[in-house]
Amino acid sequence: MDSQTTSVSQETLQSPGDISIDQIMIFALNGKYISVIDYLIELQLYESIFSNVLSGELTLSDSRNLIKELPIVGEELLIIKVKTPSLPDRYNISKTFRIYSIENRKIVRDQNTQIYKIKFISQEASVDSISPLFKPFKGKISDVVQTIYNDYLQMPRTYDVTTNNTITLNKNNAELILLNDTNNNVKFVSPGWTPLQCINWLAKKSIPGDLKACTYLFWETTKNFFYGSIENLISKNISIGKYRYAATGVLGGTSDVESKMLLIQNLEVVKSTNTLDGLDTGYYSNKFVALDLYKKQYQNTIYNHINSFSNYSHLATEPLFTPDKTVSSYDRNIVVYPTQIDLFDGVTDNHDQKLNSIYANRLSNLVDLNNLKLNVTINGRTDVEVGRTIEIVFPSLEPVSEKDLTSENLDYRFSGNYLITSLNHKINLEKHYIVMEVVRDSFAKIGK
Repeated sequence: MDSQTTSVSQETLQSPGDISIDQIMIFALNGKYISVIDYLIELQLYESIFSNVLSGELTLSDSRNLIKELPIVGEELLIIKVKTPSLPDRYNISKTFRIYSIENRKIVRDQNTQIYKIKFISQEASVDSISPLFKPFKGKISDVVQTIYNDYLQMPRTYDVTTNNTITLNKNNAELILLNDTNNNVKFVSPGWTPLQCINWLAKKSIPGDLKACTYLFWETTKNFFYGSIENLISKNISIGKYRYAATGVLGGTSDVESKMLLIQNLEVVKSTNTLDGLDTGYYSNKFVALDLYKKQYQNTIYNHINSFSNYSHLATEPLFTPDKTVSSYDRNIVVYPTQIDLFDGVTDNHDQKLNSIYANRLSNLVDLNNLKLNVTINGRTDVEVGRTIEIVFPSLEPVSEKDLTSENLDYRFSGNYLITSLNHKINLEKHYIVMEVVRDSFAKIGK
């Protein structure tokens, strides 16, 4: 993940949200292919840190009956190559997907044109679905994840169309970026789980070596696959820029293209802290009971997130609860986990021996990401990925006096860095914009 904020040059960007569509091509099983740019209504591409792979849908207005002529049956390849003018090539979106469904087919325009949606997903998802694993794995968890990815999932990022009307694999494979190593080991036998199921299971057993929150996830962006802890993303704080709501004071009427790129078109607070959910999920406190089935013994581990909050890296400084006022009971959420510590020999620090340090830590820190959630719409850029942060200048929603009209009135508690957890690239022939879900696990201190 790039460590620097990408600037947008107004010398080559004519207006905010400009997009250059180099290729949207469907390649059928019979070897036929066709560019569908001229038929495009909208391309939507989804990515999320809670989703292992990319997915999307392509809406076409088809006056040539491509479904019959190619034909399109739901097993084709879809090659997508788009870019934001002015950005370096490394920020292009370039990937080959697998089509899996055609939906919402409607006949329009005197029965000579049809509109339909083509659903697609990363090819790695198709490979994963037919690759059950029945074999043992052993070693440091981050190394095991890398091995599973390299041996069973890794594919070329995209295909190229040659001059003789065939497609060839691009030599650049999709890489897995390990954001931070794990500090514990694992020895297990996969009981027919797919590679992604194995990796997701391992994420729940991972302890970071350099941080404290056990919030490992595996996800894909438009650039690479990633495995790492959410605390790592927060501590690195790789920002896409400082964005203001378009309706707020001084920048609302700017004519500068680069400044307009940093205006929020729509902002909605879709979720804030729910104390009842916090009690039900064990967010505030919980009890983990490790039950040794062989020795007939158990060990209780009581976790209190109210007292532990300051141990972890956060986007701001103040928790979304009131530490000295929030009430909780660890008996409200009790989890019993059966263990057999001596089940596997030849391995130390196996996940069973460490799970009492992982479960509650992971639960509360992931719930932190669901406590304050915003939906934000910005002008599109192909360098934006989930896992990066966005600084939002949040408007103060109160009456403004005449003397304040020339300055921005801000809500300093809500202003600041947010983590981008999900986003939807929406692209048509004229415009690219992004609808993103951003979250925050803390407030900025009042009186900043």
